[in-house]
Amino acid sequence: MPGMKKTALLTILSILGITTAGAAEPEMRAALAKWEQQMTEYHAALQVASTDEQRAAVRVPDGRDMAAELWRSVNRKVGEREELVRPTAQERMNGAVDERKMVSVYEFEQPWAAPAVVWFLNHPDAFAQVFGNRQRQISFYANALLESVNRVHFSSPYIADSCAKLSESQSVRVYELLQKIYSRNQDLTARASAAMAMCIMLTNPTIQGAEGSAAMARSKQLYFLRQAARISPEDTMFGNRSMNDAILEMTYVLRNLSVGSIPPQLKVKGMDGNETTFPVQGRANLIFFWSPSEQVGLNVVTKQHLLAQQFPGLVFCPITVHANHAEWLMELRQLGIVGNCFMDNEQNSNGKAYRISQLPTAVLVGPDSRILFIGYPNLGLQTALDNLYASQRERGARVVVEGTPSETDAPTIQPGSQPTGPTGRDSAPPALRDMPDDI
Repeated sequence: MPGMKKTALLTILSILGITTAGAAEPEMRAALAKWEQQMTEYHAALQVASTDEQRAAVRVPDGRDMAAELWRSVNRKVGEREELVRPTAQERMNGAVDERKMVSVYEFEQPWAAPAVVWFLNHPDAFAQVFGNRQRQISFYANALLESVNRVHFSSPYIADSCAKLSESQSVRVYELLQKIYSRNQDLTARASAAMAMCIMLTNPTIQGAEGSAAMARSKQLYFLRQAARISPEDTMFGNRSMNDAILEMTYVLRNLSVGSIPPQLKVKGMDGNETTFPVQGRANLIFFWSPSEQVGLNVVTKQHLLAQQFPGLVFCPITVHANHAEWLMELRQLGIVGNCFMDNEQNSNGKAYRISQLPTAVLVGPDSRILFIGYPNLGLQTALDNLYASQRERGARVVVEGTPSETDAPTIQPGSQPTGPTGRDSAPPALRDMPDDI
């Protein structure tokens, strides 16, 4: 009879969508084991390949099937909890107030599900494919995964494997989550990985603002870098590289590619075929890495005459990569670019020296040869330029803006439509509500 009662209870729980850890955890482990096998076969195929063509033919697993199977193993509801639900700003404008509601609890919020949560955090594209193009579901469950880390998985040793991916975020929420991992996780690898991730995130002006000042952000950046080096166990990995390599790379960035640093000199070939060295000493320089294939950078380069009008004396150095100077010159002229433009070599040596990871990237260097801004050309760059020229005016420099651009020409430096995933929010998200079943 006791066995029959237990079987009947499990049947009822299954019908209700409520599964015990004992029943669901093996499904998760089986899915993860299958993924490990796929990755093992992928790396084995790369080792066997003897030519570049053979290596190019080896496709890395995209994880779509894996994501669907893994999600099925951890997405069931296991109960409810009472939670304070805070309305969005728009809802508050319509009269909504904070209230306590019952919200669902999912299997991925259980401690045993930490490996699955880490996998989803590391494979956001595959996770999004589980829901097709239904953005509301993607946003809801991505938010739920982060909340599960905040509630439960921050203390798991598995969370160390997600810190490298989390460091790519521009979200203050994610930065605060890493702080929690660093301060409350007992595993040294997890703490060191969180410290390294926060050090990387503090290169972003938004995250720097969360620390109150650039000086405080710089101080914390150095502290977290030292902590990552001090407490990380030997052979610790950070993403797909060793922690030691990550620390050395971050040291290079802090010394050469951070606000206040003196950047490396670069030599590039101009449209006239002559080689020029940048930054130009004693002048304000805007070094601009871009590609003709992306619209934001192209808009800036084709309107560089407006930069000269708005910021007299600014040395503009737009750099793109091409193997053949004649072909590159023809392509620029077809795009209507008649001002200055410069070509990096085929090896992209200057882009590598500046650690360019996305295009476009802007580097504003002051007359004292120190970096004032580095990153995506958003409003932060516009502010840095305005502040630079305001200080020059205060020192008595004469600034004459001729032919003020019309409103249609105005966006010389414009914020780009960067893709921001569900983890890219800078404000605290509202508490999770139940996800409607009809979406």
